[in-house]
Amino acid sequence: MPTIDVHTHFLPEPYVQALVRHGINWTGGVDLAPWTPEAHLQFMDEWGIDTGVLSCLAETGVYFGDQHEASELARNVNDIGADVVRRHPRRFGVFGAVPLPGVDAALAEIDHIYDDLDLDGVYLVSQVDGTYVGDPRWEPVYQALDARAATVLLHPVEPKETPDLPWQHWIGEYVFDTTRVFMTLVFNGVLDRYPNINWILSHGGGAVPYLGHRIAAAPRVVAAYRELVRRPIREYLRSVYYDVAVADSPVQVNTMVDAVGTDRMLFGTDWLYADGLFDRDQAGEHDLTRLLGARLGARVAGTNALRILPRLAERLADAEG
Repeated sequence: MPTIDVHTHFLPEPYVQALVRHGINWTGGVDLAPWTPEAHLQFMDEWGIDTGVLSCLAETGVYFGDQHEASELARNVNDIGADVVRRHPRRFGVFGAVPLPGVDAALAEIDHIYDDLDLDGVYLVSQVDGTYVGDPRWEPVYQALDARAATVLLHPVEPKETPDLPWQHWIGEYVFDTTRVFMTLVFNGVLDRYPNINWILSHGGGAVPYLGHRIAAAPRVVAAYRELVRRPIREYLRSVYYDVAVADSPVQVNTMVDAVGTDRMLFGTDWLYADGLFDRDQAGEHDLTRLLGARLGARVAGTNALRILPRLAERLADAEG
């Protein structure tokens, strides 16, 4: 069974240029560094990763305040990603960028991602200009993704407004932003109306597995919430997926297992942003078999991903044949 990294990033040159143009010279707590397929493959080989599903994002995804720029940037990075997959069909997949907040632009790019580029899914950042995934303003986007049974990586970004905090946002605020998205999807009914979307919550789902019991208390305590949810909250927790990128400590993994089960967990690294966490002197540190055993570890490492990434599964099967 292959090991598939569903949460790993690439930074093609047009994207880096856009970041620099907008005064962003670091992202996710690290300085911008050149990305090449060769460097990424070297990392994967060192850590026993067969395939990495790339997503191109930094503090704000592809939107920096100008919709036209966002649409052009998404198209550029998606086309580059598709070329990487063509050159390395067994080693890479791509989640395509979607240029929200413009709904029409997003719908056009979703068509391009699936119909022209044959990519593996899309990624959505937690919020764009203060609008969170799950907001009714983006309803046509959820409809389009549901119609394609899309797999969607949900990734946190810089919160629009926060207090003046003495730490970088990736340490804690990213986790909370992912949690806000899950609650928005639940209480706005998106998970009920669009059951065919395979949502992946980054970084172990933020605080969702840990707070599941607290979230479940809301409909019991407040009558208004009982009208918004159709199922027990535990079922909503198990209707999405959770990658273990920067969330593979024993406490985090065991919490996910208890809350949602291993059939809802996926392997991820958050490389290249998390490169500093991969200590070559600790070669077994990110091996899930040490916590889950061989059978369940293989499920999280690759089996679950192949189930929700059918185009990647087909490429891998063709290569074996």
